[in-house]
Amino acid sequence: MFTARVDRNQKLDVAKIAALLKGPTKVKVGFPAGKVESDIVQRAVWNEFGTRGGASGGGWGGPVPERPFMRNTMRAKRGKYQKSMAAGARAILRGSTAIGEVLRGLGVSAQGDMQHEISTLTSPPNSPVTIKLKGAGKKPLIDEGDMRTRLTFMVDDGA
Repeated sequence: MFTARVDRNQKLDVAKIAALLKGPTKVKVGFPAGKVESDIVQRAVWNEFGTRGGASGGGWGGPVPERPFMRNTMRAKRGKYQKSMAAGARAILRGSTAIGEVLRGLGVSAQGDMQHEISTLTSPPNSPVTIKLKGAGKKPLIDEGDMRTRLTFMVDDGA
């Protein structure tokens, strides 16, 4: 959860501000249920949290090491997102934007940051077995690029 403090030096049109605050309340970044194929969601979960292999999945028959591309992004970019929300709050109070636009901007930013993390994450590398079976290189998370291209965001009203 993020909070923002706004100092004001001018009178506010409370009715106008209230209208700009109506609408969506959340932005979600990832792989929305029903919008992304289940095999891509499963690969994302396996890579984000890792597996024990065997009966628990593991993709290619062995354990998949944890490669937390989503959590890495959120940790690394937390300050950026807080500044973005604070700037958005100031713009809403000035009457120059609505909360939906602020959340969409945050969604675009976080989506791009997570896609960049998928593209640049190098550790732990693919195992020799994975490289042989898939014909993939040592770079994890990228095979055909499905997971990276299907990662998206949604702005919703929380209902």
